[in-house]
Amino acid sequence: MYPWPVVSNAVLAEALFQLAESLSPGEDRLVLLRAGYAVFDHPRELTGSRRLPETVPLDALPTVTMLRQCQSVDAVQAAVQRLAGPHRPRHAGSRQGFLTAADVAAVLDLEPRLRAQELRGAVHWHTRASDGAATLEMMARACMRRGSSWAVVCDHSRGLACVNGLDEEGVRLQQAAVRAWNRRHGDEMRLLQGLEVEILEDGSLDLPRSRRAGLLVVAAVHTELGDRRDQTGRLLRALEEPGVWALAHPRGRLFARRGGLRANWELVFRQAAAADVALEINGFPRRQDLDAGLAAVAAAAGCSFILASDAHHPRHLEFDRTALALAIQAGVTRGRLLNFLPVFGLEAALDERGLAPF
Repeated sequence: MYPWPVVSNAVLAEALFQLAESLSPGEDRLVLLRAGYAVFDHPRELTGSRRLPETVPLDALPTVTMLRQCQSVDAVQAAVQRLAGPHRPRHAGSRQGFLTAADVAAVLDLEPRLRAQELRGAVHWHTRASDGAATLEMMARACMRRGSSWAVVCDHSRGLACVNGLDEEGVRLQQAAVRAWNRRHGDEMRLLQGLEVEILEDGSLDLPRSRRAGLLVVAAVHTELGDRRDQTGRLLRALEEPGVWALAHPRGRLFARRGGLRANWELVFRQAAAADVALEINGFPRRQDLDAGLAAVAAAAGCSFILASDAHHPRHLEFDRTALALAIQAGVTRGRLLNFLPVFGLEAALDERGLAPF
């Protein structure tokens, strides 16, 4: 459907990652890893380009130049085998199914019916109250500058201790800040308070039911992600919890680190659709979760979706473009993507579910 070059950025980056992993730990390995990420994150395909990304380390330029001159994927792989060190690459499987920045641009350019500029909601971003780099005010203003008419802050709950999540007092303080924003700027952009709540090992949430009122609860798994046991039951139990608006980065995968949870995804998606719990397509480049394949399965099950940037800095807010590209690849229709709703449409959808953060 999309005309990527034969030797795309994805092919070049994977070759560099494989070469890096074939070497023993050290500076040479780090140089190739940095080069791989520089190619992966470059917004345009390098085939036919005169210049390489400035972020490619100088020591890697000869290798990248040589690989880019290959005329086929087979030629790239032959070069990798010729240049490889003594170790076998270990993480290739956990890099599959990810879009490069150039892939994202290509998908969005070729699908005019779903335009990133028309996204009305900026969903799932963090502030200094948990593990973000900016204040609530800075993040909200950045959302407004991007054209959002509503936005949902989703700092972590206390259950994920490593990110200094919000306790009960922190939630109250942020709620007051959200109200203050809406008094000043609510006519331009409505701010809603969400909370990324931890799904515990038994599927319950770390936020008591009595404290969920007025919050858009986004449930997420951050623990036991390397466990190879089937965790369908854990996810199904979480979907039964009252007040859950969305399931965040459901698979829990992370680029070059882990493939994510094992689960009967068709069953999980059917339960999410029945419970009217939205599924998140997380566009943070190292997450991309749900991936396009699973998003297509979820769409077939009748699920709705939120497109999330998972931004931890204002410049990360553009990662909802990656989420949109994944949705387009999965064939998700506009009506299933909540971010395209105007404020009154979102309000009606939340009222129908008995969620009333407005």
